[in-house]
Amino acid sequence: MSLALTSDGSAKLVTVSGEIDMSNAHLLTELVECVCHPPVPVVAVDLSAVRIFSAHGVSALLQAQHFAARAGATFLLRDPAPCVTYLLATAGALTNFPLSRAQAVRSARDRRPLTW
Repeated sequence: MSLALTSDGSAKLVTVSGEIDMSNAHLLTELVECVCHPPVPVVAVDLSAVRIFSAHGVSALLQAQHFAARAGATFLLRDPAPCVTYLLATAGALTNFPLSRAQAVRSARDRRPLTW
């Protein structure tokens, strides 16, 4: 898993790529907890580049949402990958999360090829 943190004004964007599983899901939760101190109005987690998503990922997102809510932040999932949406829906957790679309759609030339 790769995590990146950027700011968009006072909002924070956590971009996740790769796998979210039992070996690393806690890192996402810990990052969101840190991002919420000092409080921010919005924490968005971009999940568009997630390729493998486990039940530990569901738990991590629920915990991250809890940390954000406790800090008074709105917690959004941005462009969740199909594997994320499927597992959240299967677990009955999809409706717990507000979903958003990326504001700008990258053109094909801006996309990086997948590497293994």
